[in-house]
Amino acid sequence: ALAHAALPLKADPLLSPDAVAINPFAVQGSRSLVCTVLELSAVDSRFRFRVALGLGGKELEGDLPHSTTLGDLGRHIRASALDQERCFYLVLPGSETPVSALDVEQPLVDLV
Repeated sequence: ALAHAALPLKADPLLSPDAVAINPFAVQGSRSLVCTVLELSAVDSRFRFRVALGLGGKELEGDLPHSTTLGDLGRHIRASALDQERCFYLVLPGSETPVSALDVEQPLVDLV
């Protein structure tokens, strides 16, 4: 599909095949699991998080470096708890809308 896209889209690094392959976030309209960030806080030089994995009552908690992006958080969730999921929706505290797959490079420090 990217081969037929407009030139500005072809040049967007977030749409390159390699970037798409590692992006953990589902795009609108996909049938995917919804994970909800219940807690996200900065503690010393790290981020502490707690995430609900779907609606089954399972949770994942942990901490990541201060330089973490939304994509880093998503890849950590996927690698730690979502064996069969290629991508998923991530809903942040105070929001009802999942993050966009295009927000993968947004630093967590901007959200806390």
